[in-house]
Amino acid sequence: MPGSSRPVPAALRRPLVLAAVLIALVKALEFAADSQALFFPDSGAYVINAVRWAFIPLRSYVYGDLIRIFALPFHALPAIVAMQVSMGAITAWLLAFALLRFFGVRHWIGILAALVFAIDPVQIVHERMVMTETSTLLAMAILLVTALWYLERPTDLKLVALALEGVFLVSLRIVYLPVVLAAAVLLPLAGFSASPVKKLPHLVRALAVSCLATLLFQSGYQHLTGRLAHREPAYHYSTGAFLLASVSPLIEPADSRDPRVAQLIEAQRSSRARLSMDFRASQLWDPDGLIARIRAVYGNDESVTDRAAREVAVAAIRRNPFGYLKLAANTWLDYWRHLPKSRWMLESENGMQPPNTILPYDLRAIRAGFHVDVSAQDQWHTPSRRYHVANAKWQVFLLLAPFLAGLACLLRSANPQGAALLFGWGVLVLAAVCLGAAESAYRYLHPFSFLSLAACAMLADELLRRKPEQHRKLNQNRAVALAQPPAR
Repeated sequence: MPGSSRPVPAALRRPLVLAAVLIALVKALEFAADSQALFFPDSGAYVINAVRWAFIPLRSYVYGDLIRIFALPFHALPAIVAMQVSMGAITAWLLAFALLRFFGVRHWIGILAALVFAIDPVQIVHERMVMTETSTLLAMAILLVTALWYLERPTDLKLVALALEGVFLVSLRIVYLPVVLAAAVLLPLAGFSASPVKKLPHLVRALAVSCLATLLFQSGYQHLTGRLAHREPAYHYSTGAFLLASVSPLIEPADSRDPRVAQLIEAQRSSRARLSMDFRASQLWDPDGLIARIRAVYGNDESVTDRAAREVAVAAIRRNPFGYLKLAANTWLDYWRHLPKSRWMLESENGMQPPNTILPYDLRAIRAGFHVDVSAQDQWHTPSRRYHVANAKWQVFLLLAPFLAGLACLLRSANPQGAALLFGWGVLVLAAVCLGAAESAYRYLHPFSFLSLAACAMLADELLRRKPEQHRKLNQNRAVALAQPPAR
């Protein structure tokens, strides 16, 4: 109940231990069946950060440090998989813990939800890909459990912990930045509304602690990045380019104050990588994309290029905010439109379609750190990749996450504040993905595995709870009817 903080009840210890044992067994079997690390074109940058060959802030150097600490000492790529399989096991257990501890679902439902998460095809393939998704989802699960704990009994210390966990989440994937910033304001408000004693000074203090702690940690992370890169403080140095790519269908020549860039925008409309929904990612990576053309105008000066890209993107959003929202809606709808070809898209996203291009410099870094040449990999159809593609319809379940969480929020009578938290978090993540992404890649739906299964578990438990109540009322009505004298 809100307003009281209790340790884990003794009645929950046995099911939580059972969940841990079963999850560990499932994950051990999965690792034994497939321990091959999978590489995406972005993967090499993480390894370069791990082996300290260079500093690439565009790719999470915190994830690179995790590889350096937990996998690099073994000089074996399966060590990365073991690290991420362990992360996946902890995330699954946190799902069971949240469902049993904060939502009071039946033990078997919470354990079953955790086991389904443990065999989730999206989770399994990402536990083998040298990418940030698995570690990011663990960070998200830790933050959500802390948030549920905070709603149970709000304290300033928990708000500071949430701010620290938020910067760790953002350090792994910057797409969570607007979600974390919004949560810094919304969580104190939610804690205030859930508190039985509502005093305005308490709310003001909570908002001040949450916002200041978030600002402090986020600013500290930016300064750390700047110090490591020997540049100005920043999350990374291509945020403007990414934003421009995501809003590229909206931009017009008038959005730039530089006539040279305005001419490029006009010419880009009729180029091979034209300014449309289908070519947003091309603006970022294609040699004929708008970012490459702007970079050439400014003599390959990355700082000036990124600043110019940001100015154009912000001007386009301010000029046409409804168009920006329409872009996000179309990104969301694209996930549904692409379902008929989702198998092909998943094969592309998980590297199943050769050639899975890795830059020569990246290959040398991987060879130096792990003593293996991954350029000669011929096992494209690994068990995890086949399992991922064979269960392409699982993407529908992930797309339904916001709706399932919303339904759970409406129906869940036990801990409605917690159900509202999961629903609100899901909506914010979906908005961040659709507003900030340059394409509708299915791997961006990965965090919805946790949210969808949590919502389904709550709905199942609520329906089972209501069924005996309905039977009881029906029996009472029958008893009353039988007790009445027959009509004459």
